[in-house]
Amino acid sequence: MANKQQLGTGLILALALLSASSALSTDMYLPAMPGIAQDLSTTAPMVQLTLSGFMVGMAFGQLIIGPLSDQFGRKNLLVGGAVAALIASVLCASAPSISVLVAARVVQGIGGGACMVIARAIVPDLARGQAAAQAFALLMIIQGVAPVAAPLVGGLLVGPFGWRGTFWALALINLVQLAVSVFVIKESRPKEERVGAGLGGMLANYLFVLRNKQFVAYTFTLALSFGAMFSYISASPFVLQDELGIPVLMYSIVFGVNACGLIIGGVVNRRLLQKHHPHHIMRTVQFSFATFCALLLVEVLFIHWVPLFLVLLFLIVSHIPMIMANSTALGTEVVRQRAGSGSAILGFTQFTMAALVSPLVGLGDNKALTMAIAMVVCALAAILCSYVAGKQGIPKMG
Repeated sequence: MANKQQLGTGLILALALLSASSALSTDMYLPAMPGIAQDLSTTAPMVQLTLSGFMVGMAFGQLIIGPLSDQFGRKNLLVGGAVAALIASVLCASAPSISVLVAARVVQGIGGGACMVIARAIVPDLARGQAAAQAFALLMIIQGVAPVAAPLVGGLLVGPFGWRGTFWALALINLVQLAVSVFVIKESRPKEERVGAGLGGMLANYLFVLRNKQFVAYTFTLALSFGAMFSYISASPFVLQDELGIPVLMYSIVFGVNACGLIIGGVVNRRLLQKHHPHHIMRTVQFSFATFCALLLVEVLFIHWVPLFLVLLFLIVSHIPMIMANSTALGTEVVRQRAGSGSAILGFTQFTMAALVSPLVGLGDNKALTMAIAMVVCALAAILCSYVAGKQGIPKMG
C-alpha cells in the first residue's frame, strides 16, 4: 500500500472525469434528440435506442473489463477503453443513418464502461471503509458537474453545429480522458494482488461476488435507484420539449439546474458521512426519495402545474447521490477482495436497468405519466433491496 498512488483530491478529479463517461455521453446530446429524429428521418423510440445501445455497451463493457482488471491490472485496460470511446465518438459524429449511430453508441458505451468500472475499482484499491465512502461521496460531487454542464454545452452546440457537433465535442473530451489515463493514473493493482487468470479465473471472481447476498442486494439498490433517475433522463427531452413546449436552450438550462441537485446531494452526503454510517444515510434518504417520486405521479395525474413539476424533479435528483454513492461504497466494501469484479457487476446491473427503462418510458402518448410511474416503481423496489441488505448485517466501515 505504501508504494501505491495516494487517493488525494487530484486523483479523485481524474477518476471523476473517467467516471463521467455516462453523464457526458448522454446528457450532452439530450437537447438534440428531437433534431436527430428529424435529420435521420426516424422516430422518437428509435432515437431512444441510441440511449439504450449506449447503456448496453456500458453494461457489457464493465462486465468484461472489470474482472479482467482484477487479473491483469487496471492501467492498460483503462487506456484501451479511452481509445475505444474516442474512436466511437468520431463514428457517431459522422453517422449517416440511425442504425450506424446506434451501433457506434454501443461501442462508445463499451469504451466508457471500461473507464467507469476501472475508475470505480481504483477507489477500494487505495482506500477502505469510511475513507472509501468519503472518496465515493467526493467522486459523486465532482461528477455532478458533468450533468450540469453537459446539457448546457449541448444546447449551445445544437444551434450552430447541429447534433453532430455534440459528438465532435465528446471526441475532444474522450481525448482528454485518454491523456489522463496515460499520464495521470498509475497502476493500482500490483501483480501480487491480482487474482485468477483466464476464463476460469474470471468466472471464479464472479461467483465469489455473486454468492455474497448482501452485495447482490446493494447492487440492485444502486441499479433500481439509477433506473428511477434514468427514467427522468431518457424521457425529459420529449416531456419538457414536446409535451410542455420548453425550447431547446431553456430545456438545457432546466436540465442543468436540476443536475445541480446532484452536487448539492453529494455535499450533504459527504457531511453526513462524518457522523453517520452510509447504510443508515441511504435508507433514510430512500424513503424521502420514494415520497417525492409519488408526489410527482400525483402532480402528473391531477395537478398539471409546470413549476411544481420542475421543483419535484429537482428534489428527486438531489437524492440520487446519497443513494448511489453509499450503495456503491457498501457494495464494493463487502467484496473488496474482488473490487474489479464487484464494480463490474454493479455497473452491469446499473446500466442494464437503464437500457431496459429507456425504451419503456418512450411508450404511450403521455410520456410524463409513464416516466413518473417508472420512477415510483424503481424507488419502492430499491427500498426493498436495501432492507434485504440490512438484514445481512450492517457492514463495518472502519
